[in-house]
Amino acid sequence: MEARFDTLLAALNRIGEPGDLYCPLEPSTLPSPWETWTLIGLARHRSRQFWVADIIRTRLQGAPADLAAGGAFGHPEGVPQLGSVPGMPEWEYYFHGRGCCITHKVFGDRIDVDFFDDTAEYFDTFFYKNYLDSLRSPEPLEQRLRELHPSSRAITLAIAELLAAGALTPLEGRDSHPYRLAEEVLASLDKFDAFCLAWADPNRRPLLAALIGDWLAVDELAVGRPELNAITGLRAERCRELWRQRLRRHLGEPYRAADALQALADQKAPDIDMHLEKTLRGPASGAISAALDVIGQTNDPRWCGPVYELFSRLNPAGQLPEPHIWMTSLKFLLRHGHRKQEVIAALIRADRTEIGEAVLLSLEHAPKLACSLIRKGLLADVPMDRMSVASILALINSPWSKRELLGALKACDDQEKTADVRAALLETGDEECEKAVLAWEERNPHENEAGSYLEINGRKVGPFYSFAELSLKNRASWIKYEMDKLHDRVMKVKSVAPPESWQKPWWKFWGK
Repeated sequence: MEARFDTLLAALNRIGEPGDLYCPLEPSTLPSPWETWTLIGLARHRSRQFWVADIIRTRLQGAPADLAAGGAFGHPEGVPQLGSVPGMPEWEYYFHGRGCCITHKVFGDRIDVDFFDDTAEYFDTFFYKNYLDSLRSPEPLEQRLRELHPSSRAITLAIAELLAAGALTPLEGRDSHPYRLAEEVLASLDKFDAFCLAWADPNRRPLLAALIGDWLAVDELAVGRPELNAITGLRAERCRELWRQRLRRHLGEPYRAADALQALADQKAPDIDMHLEKTLRGPASGAISAALDVIGQTNDPRWCGPVYELFSRLNPAGQLPEPHIWMTSLKFLLRHGHRKQEVIAALIRADRTEIGEAVLLSLEHAPKLACSLIRKGLLADVPMDRMSVASILALINSPWSKRELLGALKACDDQEKTADVRAALLETGDEECEKAVLAWEERNPHENEAGSYLEINGRKVGPFYSFAELSLKNRASWIKYEMDKLHDRVMKVKSVAPPESWQKPWWKFWGK
């Protein structure tokens, strides 16, 4: 473990000793506040993960070792995959793969754990970020962690630094995921516990923050004491610059550049604009998506020029994530009225996962384009396009939108491609639509898969179905979920009737 973390552990030994804000350690000799608070947060979260394991053993008739070894096959027999925790009605459990998620029904706290061997020691970054995001009333320690990481995705970089420094240890045979606390940290958990208890007292926080090198907190807590701010302000800025240096090193790494851009933006780095401009000139990637997110947060029209240059060279039918980047750029330009007519006219080119968004934008800004986009989306090759467009039409639920759904159904006899259209037609509650769906299904009967079974440790497990079969079985619930998600936005354009919808039904010309 790097020496600066040894220094941190030694500092935690002095929690009960008198402190001096004027004679501290130089910031570079300690981990950055972003690393330290992430480590403290994980040390606290470890006990929550062990609590989940205990619930599985004592209340859900399960065994973490079985989940680790068998994944979905290791779920406890006779226990539903989802339900209320017996004896704890305020908590809900959900078994998934090799893990289990426990969620508080009222407060929303979500503790998710994947198991490796018979232990809850190992962390998953995605689960931990979700936990922090789920907190509606975080305790002081988690609140401090969220203040340092306004965008939870930036925690990924703090964890990468902790792994590189040896404060976290990956599972044997893995490079980085999953990971647990290093042995030296585990041996010092009592020190972390003592720090957490002390932090609960607001009067002690300035000295405690100085002890662990969080000079940003000290500077904030010293407001109104100019003689102290003269010292703490310099140290706080030194902490920020050391962290920015670490973040900049991640900009050249394909899987971390996006997080680094967001983290630099969170820190209001003076060179963030330069990095955003450089990123926008690069190939379509997650980093460009992150750059557009940052630019969108500023909502500054001065970015219209660079964003338009990006938009102009993108292919909306290209490989992912190019279509999403194209649409994000279009929406930014449209929001600021930049080359508005040209941008609106480009909507017709939307493709590959973005047709549903284009339909909504066309109903908002250019109804004459809507029908062409709707017909393109209803029977598109990309399932997301079919689902979103069908859901929009089901929500509109007007004569013209039902005609469009019925037209797509009449034009195609493919089970998978029409699944969304059929589910959407049934959601309209219209008797004629229901008859059309039943008639189509009589003409195109589907033989349900019988399902297959496995025997594991003498237990018959199943049935299991192909993804295509599951997709057909679950389509009605997927459409309902999509409709819930889109409801508020669709209601704003529900009264819009595209001009072409008044003309002869489009499916009469299908294939001609």
